[in-house]
Amino acid sequence: MNVDRLIEVLNTLYPEYNVFDSDIKQEEVEANPSFFVFRETNTYSRGSLSPRNLMRKVLVQFVTKENKSIDLATLIPELQTAGIHFVISDEDLGKMQGTDQQALMITMEFTYQVRKCLI
Repeated sequence: MNVDRLIEVLNTLYPEYNVFDSDIKQEEVEANPSFFVFRETNTYSRGSLSPRNLMRKVLVQFVTKENKSIDLATLIPELQTAGIHFVISDEDLGKMQGTDQQALMITMEFTYQVRKCLI
């Protein structure tokens, strides 16, 4: 996975939104009405095409408190140029943690190959 490319894609397609990694601070959440967050999880799986490959999950999330939207059909193929493979997307509407403010979160799940030829 190429983190620099992932950030470049988000900044190019959506320059109006900040991009944070998983250690986003509460002040940053409060200061930005809409933003992207990405993180590599500690979740691994076997590859679907080749079960001998070890794959790691990456989440890219768009959070908006002002009901903004993004074009997933354009964004997902561009994010795949960062060496990650699209799995699924999901959308949740709820309250921001520790506040009464409602937010929409669009989560895109990707994987990338960590190792080949598992036994």
